[in-house]
Amino acid sequence: MNVLLMGLRGCGKSTVGQLLAARLECPFLDLDDRVLATFDEPTVTAVWAAHGKAAWRDAEATVLGALLGHSGASGASRAVDNVIALGGGTPMGESARRDLEAARAAGSATLIYMRCTIEELRRRLSCNTGDRPSLTGADPVMELGPVLEAREPVYRQLADHEYDVTSTPPGGIAEALAELLSG
Repeated sequence: MNVLLMGLRGCGKSTVGQLLAARLECPFLDLDDRVLATFDEPTVTAVWAAHGKAAWRDAEATVLGALLGHSGASGASRAVDNVIALGGGTPMGESARRDLEAARAAGSATLIYMRCTIEELRRRLSCNTGDRPSLTGADPVMELGPVLEAREPVYRQLADHEYDVTSTPPGGIAEALAELLSG
């Protein structure tokens, strides 16, 4: 089974995912890193500038489908095969969403929505926007409200579990998620 973390940029999917994978003694996979490796450009922003958002989303769906298709391929006896941090927009693509729903239905994936307040996300991203292209043409920090409004219903529909990550440090979140998954 794969544990997939989803939520808006800045909610801590990659940081928490690494800590959770260490606790569960399984690999951590960052979907954005895997997708970026399929392009020649060095950053997500450069990929979007050269190829467009649609090319990124197509590659994202392809890579996600391959990762979900290899669940349990190692033959390992651990309860969790991988912890995968999804890109914030991954569940918004129709193909990716179908793959996520199919994996859930097959019992090969558990999806966790890492929920965070807009105020906290803005605080985190104003310190470091990182390699995050604008999704709407607006400032990446200021566009968070409309982006969350569009995405949250999909996150909630797909989620097996929701966890509020607003005020808990990453280690505490990883510990709570590990307990949630083992219970």
